[in-house]
Amino acid sequence: MARIAIAGFLHETNTFAPGFTAYADFDAKAAFGGIVRGERMLANPKFPLATGGFVKEAQAAGHELFPILWCFAEPGGYVTADAFERILGEIVFGLAQNGPFDAVYLDLHGAMVSTEHDDAEAEILRRVRAVVGSIPVVNSLDLHGNIGPGMMEHADAMVAYRTYPHIDMRATGERAFRLVETLLESGRPLAKAIRTLPFLLPIHRQSTFTEPCKSIYEELEAIEAGDPELASLSFLPGFPLADIPMCGATVLAYGTTQAAADAAAERLAAIVAGHEAAFEPSLKSPKDAASLALGYTGNRSILLADIQDNAGAGGTSDTVGVIEALVAAKVPDAVVAILFDPESAAKAHAAGEGKAVTLDLGGKLVPGQQPFTTEVVVEKLSEGPFAMTGPMNGGLTADLGKMAQVRIGGVRVVISSARTQCNDQGYFRHAGIEPKDHKVIVVKSSNHYRADFQPLADQIVEIAAPGACDMNPANLKWTRLPEGMRLYGNGPAFKAGG
Repeated sequence: MARIAIAGFLHETNTFAPGFTAYADFDAKAAFGGIVRGERMLANPKFPLATGGFVKEAQAAGHELFPILWCFAEPGGYVTADAFERILGEIVFGLAQNGPFDAVYLDLHGAMVSTEHDDAEAEILRRVRAVVGSIPVVNSLDLHGNIGPGMMEHADAMVAYRTYPHIDMRATGERAFRLVETLLESGRPLAKAIRTLPFLLPIHRQSTFTEPCKSIYEELEAIEAGDPELASLSFLPGFPLADIPMCGATVLAYGTTQAAADAAAERLAAIVAGHEAAFEPSLKSPKDAASLALGYTGNRSILLADIQDNAGAGGTSDTVGVIEALVAAKVPDAVVAILFDPESAAKAHAAGEGKAVTLDLGGKLVPGQQPFTTEVVVEKLSEGPFAMTGPMNGGLTADLGKMAQVRIGGVRVVISSARTQCNDQGYFRHAGIEPKDHKVIVVKSSNHYRADFQPLADQIVEIAAPGACDMNPANLKWTRLPEGMRLYGNGPAFKAGG
């Protein structure tokens, strides 16, 4: 039996997003219940993230777990030095005061950037390594991680999600546990290999529900299963909203021999490169999307994805371009979630259900945006915790504070007092809307919506409304990418000072 310390510290940092991510954001109760410490990390047997999978496997194998803390903040701007130091300090203190340990498991994201560290996970791993010494340190990663040499140096092994939407997070934790056991049983380090792709992959082209990523991950699993000397293989399409030198897609391989790790990494990187042309932006305008919705005659819903206002990639979730287009087109039956606007939610609660009230909807957080000032009818008010039931978040309880469902003509909008992306039908239902009963469903999400909403739709339309998550990397003002990095598949190359 081994004694294994576990901790989690996750953030996806959009360096182009307005504002900063503070300590309070990691302790917010919205979707994940704030900072979870000690035995509470082991208390939810259905915890749907990687830590849940690791805990399940480790406990079944009879190992002793020492849980320190787990926390997550909604993607956003740079993590403040205060937040980074307080949380990492607590993790390092827990390791230093309660060792020795036989291994450490860390649930990380891979794309955290703090005000002082471009590669925040590399700094996390460096400090952990300095305390625990040469014992196995293994971490799981979101597939949007941007991986650099620091992480490769300080981690014995890293394994990433293989689905986007991320419906294999628990399975990734299980794979991380198997790597810990491999390292403990062999007593030897694994050989490592990393390959970096020379182009950025727009986020909305990374879904494993669609091609080419669906086939890429199928080939990944075949490569991994076909070589007994290969312990783990991961493909990370990366998070292309971070102006840092290690931004980009990578392949990671670990094996019992260097030859096996190198061969697998080379082979998978070549497969991804062969699909480069598919990784280019292509989106509808809000006006064109509203026109499609107005003329839609399918049996099920048409799903409009407001992908550039995705809180899950650092968006404010408060832009109103799509809502305004639907109202202007007089779309008769549309539902929209989630608009983050505590001020409007409070005013709706003050007015009461059934009342008409004029609201300045959204448009408050992105420079250059304006609220949509309009009269609405307050149809449903809600508040407090509620269960999520979808493939990603089932087993978690959300609390978005005061929420309101308001109607503008035929357009119903779900307003929240906490910021998160719409990847679960529970967000609509808590506001009194059953999504499948409506012809037009609008979600503020880039890809995670597919897990719970795609089965409701005959057609999906991705929209380029203004927001803090520009899906075309060529539109962003880069300063620190590697020279020559193509900004999307077969796109223009980054040139310093250009």
